[in-house]
Amino acid sequence: MIAEASIPLFIEYGPGLTTRQIAEHLGIAEGTIFRAFGDKDSLIRATVGAFFDQARRQLPSGLVDSSLPLAEKVALLVSNARIHMRGVFAMLALMDPHDIPSVVGEHDASAFDEAVAAAFAPDAAELSLPLDRLGVVVRMATLAAWAPHMGGQPRLDEDELSRFILYGIAGQPRGKD
Repeated sequence: MIAEASIPLFIEYGPGLTTRQIAEHLGIAEGTIFRAFGDKDSLIRATVGAFFDQARRQLPSGLVDSSLPLAEKVALLVSNARIHMRGVFAMLALMDPHDIPSVVGEHDASAFDEAVAAAFAPDAAELSLPLDRLGVVVRMATLAAWAPHMGGQPRLDEDELSRFILYGIAGQPRGKD
């Protein structure tokens, strides 16, 4: 409960979030956190684990409605992926860099890939990629678009990334030369 409830706080405030702030936000005594987790590092590990567990359970099932038009599906998928990636990067920022490969390695993307394939199955004839490759393309594009950038380079906004993915998987925009 405490770890799950701390997820949005860590996403918003990052590693500087204090146990006092968490306790105040949750309406509990700070000592409750320490009795449950022992220290802040243990709370962080539990929060990161809870974030990825939630993502594995929720992301594929609530991805996109397959009955939507293709462009709307892509836009919704990109929006959901952006929100998820923000959380992923926030969670990774909480971790010791040496622990990241084990956490990322545990993340099985097959459920996401299957959900993307199912959502876009009605559009298969319009796509330039096989359905089983769409999830990979979306993950790679969103990761590249929203990974923390060095040097202040601008990121793609949701509309730009949606168009990049849409026309990359479905070809040239309709009605354009």
